[in-house]
Amino acid sequence: MCSGSLGLWGMEAIAAPMICTKNESAAAIMPQLLADLPSYSNRVIQRARRLDRQEDTFSYIIEAGLPDFRPLPLKQQQFTSAAADTTEQLFFTTLDKQYINDIPVYLENHHWLLVTPSSKGWAVVHLFSIVNRREPGTILIPPRNTTHGSVGKAIQLWLRDYNAYCAN
Repeated sequence: MCSGSLGLWGMEAIAAPMICTKNESAAAIMPQLLADLPSYSNRVIQRARRLDRQEDTFSYIIEAGLPDFRPLPLKQQQFTSAAADTTEQLFFTTLDKQYINDIPVYLENHHWLLVTPSSKGWAVVHLFSIVNRREPGTILIPPRNTTHGSVGKAIQLWLRDYNAYCAN
């Protein structure tokens, strides 16, 4: 187990210490990632805000959970590669809260994360997301590439921190 890190002014950091073991699968680090994802995502969202806007509608990530590690059977639909495919698929859900005219609106988003091991540790290949729409008569929107969105950037930052923290 990695020891806790020191935060601002030498005080113990608020986040739980990361647990590092050798050769972890992506599924093994997913509980830690999901526990930290709301705070990482909310920091990404806050950094991206434009402070000069009169009206500002943005979401807060309240919770991340419901991991599912069963991959979609994509190998039958791909060409045969000479190199082994080390990409892992992970599915999870986030609950977002957004205020519209001072009324809270909750959105459930489903995410499909593809990660692969790299020389520095785990790296994001793609993140696809879809909003869960439960209203009858709603047109289903296909998943969109959110690799560079707030959740995608938050996962990249978390993996950067995890890989640096657990390098040895």
